[in-house]
Amino acid sequence: MNRRALTLTALLFLSLLIPAAPLWAGHDMGEMGGSGKTINLEGSHQDGVMAMATLHDVREAMAKHGMKETHHMMVMFTDMKDNKPLIEGTVAVKVVDPAGAKGEPLKMILMGDGFGTDVALAAPGKYGFEVGTKLADGKRRVFTFTLDKK
Repeated sequence: MNRRALTLTALLFLSLLIPAAPLWAGHDMGEMGGSGKTINLEGSHQDGVMAMATLHDVREAMAKHGMKETHHMMVMFTDMKDNKPLIEGTVAVKVVDPAGAKGEPLKMILMGDGFGTDVALAAPGKYGFEVGTKLADGKRRVFTFTLDKK
């Protein structure tokens, strides 16, 4: 099985195991192969849309399948006018590593009320996440998040 098929299989597997509610509540999800609690990143808003992001350590589960990804990232978008989730459109994330190198865009897949993908955050340091969107209203937005990984 090629790497892309493995990644898609892992994403499907994770989408079935990670319901959206615990991601936003910060529950310990060690039972799905992670080694820690969910990390809630500081929210970001732009042009009437609020974005909330979380990272969950899934390195153990991914390593069992020979994959380098260490965290599952979820981003939920909310219309600030009516507080309803925005689940239509396209979303991708570029990870900026501690050395400042920006990775290729990773497509985020709709999972419940949010969009998710797996990312590799192996080294300690400050990471940036540039989440580009084109939601149902057709406007392009970029939301930024940071993580200082110890």
